[in-house]
Amino acid sequence: MAAERGPTHLLVLDFEATCREGAAIQPQEVIEFPCLLVRAADMVVEDQFHEYVRPVAHPTLSPFCTQLTGITQDMLQDRATFPEVLDRFVAWYQGRGLTPATAAFVTCGQWDFATMLPNQCNYSGLAIPPMLDVATSGQFVNIKLTFQAAMGKYAKGIQDMQGHLGLAFQGRLHSGIDDCRNILLVARELHARGVTFQNNGMTKK
Repeated sequence: MAAERGPTHLLVLDFEATCREGAAIQPQEVIEFPCLLVRAADMVVEDQFHEYVRPVAHPTLSPFCTQLTGITQDMLQDRATFPEVLDRFVAWYQGRGLTPATAAFVTCGQWDFATMLPNQCNYSGLAIPPMLDVATSGQFVNIKLTFQAAMGKYAKGIQDMQGHLGLAFQGRLHSGIDDCRNILLVARELHARGVTFQNNGMTKK
């Protein structure tokens, strides 16, 4: 993909958060923060950021959350809370010379940027860092919308897109880092079919 037609890099991101069965949890907090740095020209992973995050409001994970995500209490016990992890992500991003003009975030749906990040930052008393403040502007790639435009099929989720593309899910669904890797598998297949990745994110879920 030519540089002038799109970003030189993609940042595949997929938060995991606290949850309980049958009812919303308030506030919901990020417990896994994974992001793959991918070269847009050939879809090769150049680097990754991956940290588990210790929740504050509800420090004890529900059995449902552990069953869903594979994240256990001991995986979070000695981890940093969200403000520190966010600072480390910003340093990681800036240390690689990335900017919104050269690197586009890629998510599967709207939730990560339209709901989870704003709510987490609000609870933590933080401003959303400029490079992550993308929901209101739509300056990120929702791969579900990219898939729908390219394939003419509604995308329910990662596994549904993979099924239409002849791919198989690798790893554990709802593991944030595994979800990122499987979103990348979808992106690679679309890229191989000539699809370019343009910002299409919206604040609507």
